[in-house]
Amino acid sequence: MFEQAVEKFKSRPYFWSAIICMLVITILTPFTRRVPEPPPVIAEVPEFSVINQNGEAFGSKQLAGKAYVVSFIFTRCKTACPMIFQHLKTLQERIKVSSLPLNIVSFTVDPEHDTPETLKAHGATIPSDPAHWIFLTAEKAILTQIIEGGFMMAVGEASMMGGLMDIAHAQKLVLVDAKGKIRGFYDATPNGVDEVFSRAEAISGERFF
Repeated sequence: MFEQAVEKFKSRPYFWSAIICMLVITILTPFTRRVPEPPPVIAEVPEFSVINQNGEAFGSKQLAGKAYVVSFIFTRCKTACPMIFQHLKTLQERIKVSSLPLNIVSFTVDPEHDTPETLKAHGATIPSDPAHWIFLTAEKAILTQIIEGGFMMAVGEASMMGGLMDIAHAQKLVLVDAKGKIRGFYDATPNGVDEVFSRAEAISGERFF
Protein backbone atom coordinates (compact mmCIF):
# COMPACT_ATOMS: atom_id res chain seq x y z
CA MET A 1 0.00 0.00 0.00
CA PHE A 2 2.73 2.44 1.04
CA GLU A 3 4.90 1.43 -1.90
CA GLN A 4 2.00 2.06 -4.30
CA ALA A 5 1.49 5.54 -2.88
CA VAL A 6 5.18 6.30 -3.31
CA GLU A 7 5.09 5.13 -6.93
CA LYS A 8 2.03 7.32 -7.64
CA PHE A 9 3.81 10.31 -6.13
CA LYS A 10 6.95 9.65 -8.21
CA SER A 11 4.89 9.39 -11.40
CA ARG A 12 3.21 12.79 -10.90
CA PRO A 13 5.27 14.69 -8.28
CA TYR A 14 4.04 18.20 -9.18
CA PHE A 15 0.38 17.20 -9.13
CA TRP A 16 0.56 15.47 -5.75
CA SER A 17 2.72 18.24 -4.27
CA ALA A 18 0.02 20.75 -5.24
CA ILE A 19 -2.69 18.60 -3.65
CA ILE A 20 -0.69 18.30 -0.42
CA CYS A 21 -0.06 22.07 -0.33
CA MET A 22 -3.76 22.84 -0.76
CA LEU A 23 -4.67 20.45 2.06
CA VAL A 24 -2.09 22.00 4.38
CA ILE A 25 -3.31 25.53 3.58
CA THR A 26 -6.94 24.54 4.19
CA ILE A 27 -6.10 23.00 7.55
CA LEU A 28 -3.89 25.86 8.75
CA THR A 29 -5.94 28.85 7.50
CA PRO A 30 -8.22 29.11 10.57
CA PHE A 31 -5.12 29.18 12.78
CA THR A 32 -3.15 31.71 10.74
CA ARG A 33 -5.92 34.24 9.91
CA ARG A 34 -4.88 37.53 11.45
CA VAL A 35 -7.39 39.31 13.69
CA PRO A 36 -6.39 42.98 14.07
CA GLU A 37 -5.59 44.58 17.39
CA PRO A 38 -8.60 45.98 19.28
CA PRO A 39 -9.20 49.60 18.24
CA PRO A 40 -8.75 52.30 20.90
CA VAL A 41 -11.60 53.84 22.86
CA ILE A 42 -12.73 57.10 21.24
CA ALA A 43 -15.60 58.23 23.49
CA GLU A 44 -18.38 56.97 25.72
CA VAL A 45 -21.99 56.89 24.52
CA PRO A 46 -24.25 58.70 27.03
CA GLU A 47 -27.21 56.77 28.39
CA PHE A 48 -30.28 56.96 26.16
CA SER A 49 -33.76 55.51 25.93
CA VAL A 50 -35.89 55.51 22.77
CA ILE A 51 -38.47 53.20 21.15
CA ASN A 52 -37.77 50.07 19.12
CA GLN A 53 -39.70 48.65 16.16
CA ASN A 54 -42.01 46.80 18.55
CA GLY A 55 -43.05 49.99 20.29
CA GLU A 56 -41.06 49.11 23.42
CA ALA A 57 -38.66 51.29 25.39
CA PHE A 58 -35.15 50.42 24.29
CA GLY A 59 -31.75 51.97 24.84
CA SER A 60 -28.40 51.77 26.54
CA LYS A 61 -29.85 49.72 29.40
CA GLN A 62 -30.93 46.93 27.01
CA LEU A 63 -27.62 47.14 25.13
CA ALA A 64 -25.43 46.96 28.25
CA GLY A 65 -22.92 44.14 27.93
CA LYS A 66 -23.43 43.86 24.15
CA ALA A 67 -21.26 45.14 21.31
CA TYR A 68 -23.20 46.76 18.49
CA VAL A 69 -22.87 48.59 15.18
CA VAL A 70 -24.91 51.77 14.76
CA SER A 71 -26.25 53.12 11.45
CA PHE A 72 -28.44 56.09 10.56
CA ILE A 73 -31.24 55.61 8.06
CA PHE A 74 -34.82 56.43 7.10
CA THR A 75 -37.28 54.21 5.30
CA ARG A 76 -38.41 56.59 2.55
CA CYS A 77 -34.84 57.41 1.56
CA LYS A 78 -34.23 56.75 -2.15
CA THR A 79 -30.57 57.76 -2.32
CA ALA A 80 -27.99 56.29 0.07
CA CYS A 81 -30.17 54.22 2.41
CA PRO A 82 -31.11 51.34 0.07
CA MET A 83 -27.40 50.58 -0.39
CA ILE A 84 -26.74 50.97 3.35
CA PHE A 85 -29.50 48.44 4.05
CA GLN A 86 -27.89 45.98 1.63
CA HIS A 87 -24.49 46.34 3.29
CA LEU A 88 -26.05 45.90 6.73
CA LYS A 89 -27.86 42.81 5.48
CA THR A 90 -24.48 41.40 4.47
CA LEU A 91 -23.15 42.22 7.93
CA GLN A 92 -26.16 40.52 9.51
CA GLU A 93 -25.50 37.35 7.50
CA ARG A 94 -21.85 37.32 8.55
CA ILE A 95 -22.84 37.76 12.19
CA LYS A 96 -25.26 34.84 12.01
CA VAL A 97 -22.81 32.53 10.24
CA SER A 98 -19.94 33.35 12.60
CA SER A 99 -22.02 33.57 15.82
CA LEU A 100 -20.13 36.77 16.60
CA PRO A 101 -21.78 38.49 19.62
CA LEU A 102 -22.67 41.66 17.74
CA ASN A 103 -25.93 43.53 17.13
CA ILE A 104 -26.96 46.04 14.46
CA VAL A 105 -28.79 49.14 15.70
CA SER A 106 -30.36 51.51 13.15
CA PHE A 107 -31.61 54.95 14.20
CA THR A 108 -34.08 56.66 11.91
CA VAL A 109 -33.48 60.34 11.11
CA ASP A 110 -37.10 60.72 9.95
CA PRO A 111 -39.17 60.05 13.09
CA GLU A 112 -42.25 61.91 11.83
CA HIS A 113 -42.66 59.20 9.20
CA ASP A 114 -40.77 56.25 10.68
CA THR A 115 -43.10 55.05 13.41
CA PRO A 116 -42.33 51.73 15.12
CA GLU A 117 -44.87 50.07 12.81
CA THR A 118 -43.20 51.55 9.72
CA LEU A 119 -39.75 50.47 10.88
CA LYS A 120 -40.97 46.95 11.64
CA ALA A 121 -42.62 46.62 8.23
CA HIS A 122 -39.54 47.91 6.46
CA GLY A 123 -37.30 45.56 8.42
CA ALA A 124 -39.41 42.64 7.21
CA THR A 125 -38.77 43.62 3.58
CA ILE A 126 -34.95 43.52 3.93
CA PRO A 127 -35.38 41.00 5.66
CA SER A 128 -33.85 41.82 9.04
CA ASP A 129 -33.66 39.39 11.95
CA PRO A 130 -34.95 41.02 15.17
CA ALA A 131 -32.54 38.86 17.14
CA HIS A 132 -29.63 40.69 15.51
CA TRP A 133 -30.99 43.95 14.09
CA ILE A 134 -32.91 46.61 16.05
CA PHE A 135 -34.60 49.72 14.60
CA LEU A 136 -35.04 52.76 16.84
CA THR A 137 -37.06 55.97 16.78
CA ALA A 138 -38.06 58.79 19.14
CA GLU A 139 -38.98 62.45 19.04
CA LYS A 140 -36.79 64.38 16.62
CA ALA A 141 -35.10 66.49 19.31
CA ILE A 142 -34.19 63.38 21.30
CA LEU A 143 -32.81 61.60 18.23
CA THR A 144 -30.76 64.62 17.21
CA GLN A 145 -29.25 64.82 20.68
CA ILE A 146 -28.36 61.12 20.67
CA ILE A 147 -26.98 61.07 17.11
CA GLU A 148 -24.98 64.30 17.33
CA GLY A 149 -24.13 64.36 21.03
CA GLY A 150 -23.77 60.64 21.62
CA PHE A 151 -22.47 59.17 18.37
CA MET A 152 -20.83 62.38 17.05
CA MET A 153 -22.60 62.17 13.70
CA ALA A 154 -24.41 65.01 11.91
CA VAL A 155 -28.06 64.99 10.88
CA GLY A 156 -29.76 67.67 8.78
CA GLU A 157 -33.25 68.89 8.05
CA ALA A 158 -35.58 67.43 5.43
CA SER A 159 -35.29 68.99 1.96
CA MET A 160 -36.43 68.29 -1.59
CA MET A 161 -33.87 67.04 -4.12
CA GLY A 162 -34.97 66.25 -7.66
CA GLY A 163 -38.57 65.89 -6.57
CA LEU A 164 -37.62 63.50 -3.72
CA MET A 165 -37.59 64.19 -0.01
CA ASP A 166 -34.14 63.77 1.47
CA ILE A 167 -32.48 64.20 4.86
CA ALA A 168 -28.75 64.73 5.05
CA HIS A 169 -27.28 62.24 7.50
CA ALA A 170 -24.06 60.39 8.20
CA GLN A 171 -23.40 57.37 6.03
CA LYS A 172 -21.13 55.87 8.63
CA LEU A 173 -21.18 52.80 10.86
CA VAL A 174 -20.23 53.30 14.51
CA LEU A 175 -18.76 50.38 16.45
CA VAL A 176 -19.65 50.40 20.15
CA ASP A 177 -18.21 47.89 22.59
CA ALA A 178 -19.97 45.99 25.37
CA LYS A 179 -19.24 48.79 27.84
CA GLY A 180 -20.81 51.50 25.71
CA LYS A 181 -17.54 52.90 24.35
CA ILE A 182 -17.18 54.03 20.74
CA ARG A 183 -14.34 52.08 19.10
CA GLY A 184 -14.44 53.35 15.53
CA PHE A 185 -16.24 54.94 12.59
CA TYR A 186 -16.45 53.06 9.28
CA ASP A 187 -17.91 53.73 5.85
CA ALA A 188 -21.19 51.99 5.04
CA THR A 189 -19.57 50.20 2.10
CA PRO A 190 -18.41 46.63 1.45
CA ASN A 191 -14.89 47.54 2.64
CA GLY A 192 -16.34 49.30 5.66
CA VAL A 193 -18.40 46.22 6.55
CA ASP A 194 -15.26 44.08 6.33
CA GLU A 195 -13.42 46.49 8.58
CA VAL A 196 -16.13 46.84 11.20
CA PHE A 197 -16.61 43.06 11.30
CA SER A 198 -12.90 42.40 11.84
CA ARG A 199 -12.70 45.12 14.51
CA ALA A 200 -15.76 43.65 16.23
CA GLU A 201 -13.97 40.28 16.25
CA ALA A 202 -10.98 41.95 17.87
CA ILE A 203 -13.02 43.36 20.77
CA SER A 204 -15.26 40.31 21.24
CA GLY A 205 -12.88 38.67 23.68
CA GLU A 206 -12.37 41.72 25.87
CA ARG A 207 -13.45 41.41 29.48
CA PHE A 208 -15.45 44.29 30.88
CA PHE A 209 -17.26 42.92 33.89
